Amino acid sequence: MKAIIFDLDGTLYDNSNLPLRLILHCLTSVFTLKAERTARAQFSGQYFGNSEEYFKMLFKRMSAISGKSTGYVERWYHGKYMPTMCKVLEKHYHYKDGVPEKLARLREQGIKSAVFSDYDHIIERLRALDINPEWFDVCIDAPAAGGLKPCRESFINIAEMLDCEPNDILVIGDRDDTDGQGARNSGMQFLLVKKKAPFLHDIQKLMM
Repeated sequence: MKAIIFDLDGTLYDNSNLPLRLILHCLTSVFTLKAERTARAQFSGQYFGNSEEYFKMLFKRMSAISGKSTGYVERWYHGKYMPTMCKVLEKHYHYKDGVPEKLARLREQGIKSAVFSDYDHIIERLRALDINPEWFDVCIDAPAAGGLKPCRESFINIAEMLDCEPNDILVIGDRDDTDGQGARNSGMQFLLVKKKAPFLHDIQKLMM
């Protein structure tokens, strides 16, 4: 094992009740929020090549679902939704105990690391969780990688960023259908963790 790709939500922190908290903070635009989640589910695993093309298609699909203009849903997403998510994370969530220490130990052992999330604004979300982006060699979101999990091309792109062969990479995440399937699609190993399990426990077997 030469590198680890970590999922963010549910892996580096316990994201229980996050969807409910986002709904409560977006009550005036709950139907737009529903359109975003529906469109995102429909795009699962698809490869778009770059973030520009992904967002172009996302906002087009959200517009069709919600009946709002593409300009409206784009402004809502970047101006309301993602800033709200960061505020909710900062107020209610924090990284799991042991995260900085274990990541430092991986680096000392020469093991590279990446954090990979389906949602964008990854640097802002990491900082909201008090996670230093510099703890990782690569911080990337699915739109920038080319497509939502379990898109094979996105995982392969991250392998190239880490300068590692896929079979030398371990993916750690809390969802087998996205993190696990993406790992299998690209020839990587996978470790399924529970969102409520301590980070120290999640990584314990790698340090033995």
